[in-house]
Amino acid sequence: MGKNEEVWFDERYDKSRMIDTIDSFDDQCHEAIKLGERFTFSPQGKIDKVIVCGMGGSAMAGEIARRFAEVPIIVNRSYTLPGFVDKRTLLVAISYSGNTAETISSLKEGIDGGLQILCIASGGKIMSIARENDIPFLQVPAGYQPRAATGYLALPLLVVLSRLGLVEGAGEWDDMFGALAKVKGSCTASIATKENPAKELAHALHGRIPIIYGTADNTDLVAMRFKTQINENAKQPAYWNAFSEINHNEILALVRSDLLANQHIVLLKNSYDHPENMVRVEIMADLFDIHDVPHTDVAFEGETELAQVFSQIYFGDYASYYLALTNELDPTPVELIEKFKVDLAKKTADLS
Repeated sequence: MGKNEEVWFDERYDKSRMIDTIDSFDDQCHEAIKLGERFTFSPQGKIDKVIVCGMGGSAMAGEIARRFAEVPIIVNRSYTLPGFVDKRTLLVAISYSGNTAETISSLKEGIDGGLQILCIASGGKIMSIARENDIPFLQVPAGYQPRAATGYLALPLLVVLSRLGLVEGAGEWDDMFGALAKVKGSCTASIATKENPAKELAHALHGRIPIIYGTADNTDLVAMRFKTQINENAKQPAYWNAFSEINHNEILALVRSDLLANQHIVLLKNSYDHPENMVRVEIMADLFDIHDVPHTDVAFEGETELAQVFSQIYFGDYASYYLALTNELDPTPVELIEKFKVDLAKKTADLS
């Protein structure tokens, strides 16, 4: 790429020191687990399904919970609730800012319907609504970009749902923290590019369109997270999908290197992929080689499902951060999103 190694340390781009937030993700996770363990939530009746209402980085907490679900867990990215909700549904309204319009709309509908509800936010309107309606409210620390607060949002939810017997895997923290330490040890900014897989991937993705592939019911949520982190941190187009669905349609387009000259495929792999999906990934990698489609494998750390998923999420955070720097952009601001929210509020003021 011809980029000077100094770009990784140049504060002209990382003005808000996002790298410090990424490096301290393990500390965030420790604190987040304690928040969940200290929080008391006692449902009023049997819960046989969960609907997590959230958008953007906040919705990722629901996706992680869905990955480890023992009952149906649905992530709702809508202003309204689906028709199947009933008194046995736990509605989790999760918004880092506490001001997400879609989440607030669904929350109010849940209140009107008499659902069991849990709210998670740093404050905002959701905190006010929860207190006005005597709804259990789990407050997380403020001051982060929502996408940088994944630990604070996801882990307390996992702890609470685990206590209710609605998810599995929570509590296997030692392996998860060991996996995070390994990712940090190889990907932090002080590690040179040739020994830093996150920097190497950022170089490979620079000037290209990343397409991130996971597998259904496993790394699909990581692929989605990786894609959105590239969008928000690097301000760069990216797309995601999952095996085995891509083998039923998208495979026909992927080999068209004449039309997709700037694509770069990222293949997420871990040891909890379905065995047939592992075979599918290998066949696709061979096809990419045959058709000159550049691709990179992203592996995992740890032994447990929780550790492997979180290690891949963490790696994606580092890679998207370095991609922002190769683009000579500050990874933190999201001015267009903020402007869109202002314009939306003005144009929808008469609808409420």
